[in-house]
Parts: sequence; structure tokens; C-alpha cells
Amino acid sequence: MLFDNLAEILLKGGVAPRHVRRYVAELREHLEDLTEQQRHAGYNQEDAALRARALLGDDDELAAAMLEQKQFRSFIARAPWAVFIPLPPIIALLASRLIFGSLAQIGGHYGFLANHAPLPPLWYQVLATDVTAILNLFTMPLTAALFVALAARQRLKPIWPLAATLLLLVLFIHSDATFAPSDPEHGIVLGFAPIFEKPAQEVMLDHWPLVTAQYLLTLVPWLWLLTRRQMTHSKL
Repeated sequence: MLFDNLAEILLKGGVAPRHVRRYVAELREHLEDLTEQQRHAGYNQEDAALRARALLGDDDELAAAMLEQKQFRSFIARAPWAVFIPLPPIIALLASRLIFGSLAQIGGHYGFLANHAPLPPLWYQVLATDVTAILNLFTMPLTAALFVALAARQRLKPIWPLAATLLLLVLFIHSDATFAPSDPEHGIVLGFAPIFEKPAQEVMLDHWPLVTAQYLLTLVPWLWLLTRRQMTHSKL
């Protein structure tokens, strides 16, 4: 489409997507005005469009005018490290705690999670087990997908979403629900620990099928981005 190449140049140059959209919209309006002027000058539609595009300038000239204005550069493009390093684990934990907290509030309200409390009813055991399993399968993958989408939107190098993904994998955010008659400390737990620490390694060994699925799903967004970039380059 018209100005797609220009938009790509601007995004790769670090211009915020909202500024790119506005600039392209303004250029389209200006091009329509120029085309109309050329038609009034006696040229047919095709010739008028060609002359108007030439008068407007080529993509490199139009991009240079925008790239020179540093205030249009996005924060993500200027400081990707400030977004892709500290934020992934914070967002993943906040999202987990939002859902996990609701589960804990239900258990606390009915006294299911009090010390030495009897086993909660079956409906709560099923709810807690399912919610914690869903959190394990989707919290880290969806967080990784969010940062992959940010990188794709801003045309950042794949190294940045890869850093975010690896950070999530290393910190290993995991939730668990344990309800067993022989275990007086039954209940639910949410936390994170680096994979090189013993508690994380024990959990990974005990729940290796779930952890394997969790890790594979977390890697999928970055692999998708890498494949997409490679396909794009092969078409050029």
C-alpha cells in the first residue's frame, strides 16, 4: 500500500507508531490535494497521481524530515533495556497475583487456608488446582508474547524480546496447589526463584511435564517473531 515502505523506515528508525500513523495520514491527505491540483492543470488521473507523488518527494526524503526530529522517537526505541529487562517479571508477577489473589481471598473467606484447617471441599480443590495450572501455562507465555508484540510493533532487534523471554524462564514463576490428607500444610502458593536455586529445581523435577509445556509456550512468541523476520528478509 501507499507509504508502507516509508512507515517501515520510520518504525525502524525509532519513531513511535502513533507518530508514524499520523504522519502517513497527513501525507495521504497532502498527496490527494496535489493530485487534485494536477488534474485541474489538465492531466489525467494516472499522470496526475504520478506527478503529485514526484512533487511530494521520495520515501527517503520524507523519512529524513521525520527522523531529524528526535522528539518523535519512542521511549522503547531510545531505551529498550529499560523496558525489556526490568518489566517482564514484574508484569508476570502482577498478572499472576491478580488472579491468584482472588483465589486466595476465596480460600481465606471460608477458612480453607488457615493453619491446620481440614481439607477444603472438593469444589475449591478443583478450582485451586485448575487456576494454578492455568497460571503456570499462560502467565509467562502471555507476558513473553506482550514484549514480542512490542518489539514487532517498533521493529526492534530480536535480541530484546529474547532477553525478556530468557529472563522469565530463568526466574521461573510458578504456582501450586496441594491438598492431601497426609499434608497438614495443604494450600496454595505462588512465587518465583532462579532456576539455579534448589527450590526451583525441585519444583521443576516434580512437575516436569507442566514445566516443559510452560517453557515451550514461553518460547513460541519469540520463535514466531524470528521466523517472521526471516521470511520478510527472504522476500526482499
